[in-house]
Amino acid sequence: MASPDQVAAAGGLVEAITPGQPAAVLPQETKQAPPVTRKRPPTRKLKPGDLVCGDCGEGNLPTRKFCSRCGFSLAEADIVKTPWWRRLLPRTGAKVRKSGERPKGRRGKSKLGQAVSATFRVLRRVVSVLLLVGGIVYGVSGDFRGWVNARAVAAKQGVERMIFPQYTPVSPVQVSATSELPDHPGALAVDGLSNTFWAAPRDGPEPTVVLRYDRPVSLARAIVRTGARDEFQTRHRAEQLHLVFSTGRTADVTLKDNPDPQQVDIENGAGVEWVEIHVVKVFQSVKGTDVAVTEIELFQES
Repeated sequence: MASPDQVAAAGGLVEAITPGQPAAVLPQETKQAPPVTRKRPPTRKLKPGDLVCGDCGEGNLPTRKFCSRCGFSLAEADIVKTPWWRRLLPRTGAKVRKSGERPKGRRGKSKLGQAVSATFRVLRRVVSVLLLVGGIVYGVSGDFRGWVNARAVAAKQGVERMIFPQYTPVSPVQVSATSELPDHPGALAVDGLSNTFWAAPRDGPEPTVVLRYDRPVSLARAIVRTGARDEFQTRHRAEQLHLVFSTGRTADVTLKDNPDPQQVDIENGAGVEWVEIHVVKVFQSVKGTDVAVTEIELFQES
């Protein structure tokens, strides 16, 4: 045990220190924990350039240094950006000028701008007068109305040709076939009728029809009826046609196994004087021994 002299202290008595025990400590003032700020939705609609508080999420004007809701510093606040699509739109509203800057010319326009505006006003008046006079003449004069209508129709057709290509049929002046049945010659494949057909033995030479023209043509499209319409299942039907042109180029056309007209595009058919159409593949018939083609119509782009 310690002596009484060793336990005296300034301002009062202190308990004796017992070996192995912690020293006595005076009570300390309780410190409150700092309030925890949670992010909340902003109280105002955010605009481009606003500063978003990183502590509470409030939107603030670009001129503020501290958050208007929690007082947190805005030095590292996020800036609301302008959407990309809004940057593409022209700016509206009054033009903001710098201090001391004055507008150029009358109503803020330069001399060039005034000249352009004056020219535009004159042209607008002239066009208005011409439209008024033209409308009166169009309503009174039948000849003028017919002339305008013809020009309008021609312009419409020109635009349609640019968007939707037009095709015109081309007819051969001579038709021959490498093989054909006596009652179904190759010429029946291009006679424009759907109740006749060209037929050739399947076990003979490759069925081929040759079409010759009196001038160079540019073949771009075909409408084909394969098989025989009234005897569709009793004869072989053309499945693939191989076209050989007088220019030395070729093209292949694949058909479906049905009697309906089939529209197909033709490649490499520009500037030809004749074309050979070979039946190189067929849809087999369980009964027939010959192959039939009802009609082949060829067209060139007009």
